[in-house]
Amino acid sequence: MTNIEFADRPVAADPTPAAIAIGPWIEQSIAASSNSARLQHQLDAISSDPLLIRFLHRFVLFNDALAARVPFVAGLIHLTPNVFLDPEGGVEFCRQANGRVAAYVAEAASDEYHLIPGKNSIHQHLSQIFLDGVLAYLAVERESFDRSNPLPPVLAGILAEAREKFLDDRRADTIFRALGFHVGLEFFAHQEFNLVDAYLRARHAGLVAVLEQDAGMGPAYAWLGLHTVVEIGHYRAGMQALNAALHYYRDPHDVPRMAQEIKNGFTAFIDLQARYYAAILREAD
Repeated sequence: MTNIEFADRPVAADPTPAAIAIGPWIEQSIAASSNSARLQHQLDAISSDPLLIRFLHRFVLFNDALAARVPFVAGLIHLTPNVFLDPEGGVEFCRQANGRVAAYVAEAASDEYHLIPGKNSIHQHLSQIFLDGVLAYLAVERESFDRSNPLPPVLAGILAEAREKFLDDRRADTIFRALGFHVGLEFFAHQEFNLVDAYLRARHAGLVAVLEQDAGMGPAYAWLGLHTVVEIGHYRAGMQALNAALHYYRDPHDVPRMAQEIKNGFTAFIDLQARYYAAILREAD
């Protein structure tokens, strides 16, 4: 079970009854999900270096697609006025609370694109260094890699869905579904990265040892190691986003329906990830 706390950081609003009820529902949904077992099954099925390369290549692509949607969700919320309102704000602009909701989503985006002088910290670039390090360790020919490792259409479709789902309109119910989806991806990323890290350390210790060495751009393993830690913080910030969204939603009488939309979005992520796990080792058609 997770430890969901609404008081672990300052927030602009107290939890609504709907927000308080969301926490236990999400805990129950996490406990009932079989996605970690699905992932472990696929890890256990890796029986050769080509399958390991196939898994890690597609693992990187899926997580990059999910990372790319996070700033989009924050921007979508901020750029959609009159959904989240503070009735005590005064004039129309001062009543807008969309930035206060978006901030908790943007916390994850700020990590993805955080610039540290003299240090490589952009997560996409870190993932590229990780994949390149894997290919170098296993002596894979880079020039022919993309031709030799095409994605099956089903997996390409899942990647497109990961980038686009719930981001195609600005209605309130869709925004709440996007928030639920976001919380799902942050929690399950924490679970996913820790499982993959444990697998690699147990089954491919030599690879990990080499990738943990600093070859001049920081350790190639930094991307995977970092995500065993940071995702749980993003998840907790996402829970605060749900709290703020339900508190500031413009129609208090419609809050229970918006809470259900959060659940719909969270469930949609579980479904997407399950389909991704089912396809991750699939042969190209």
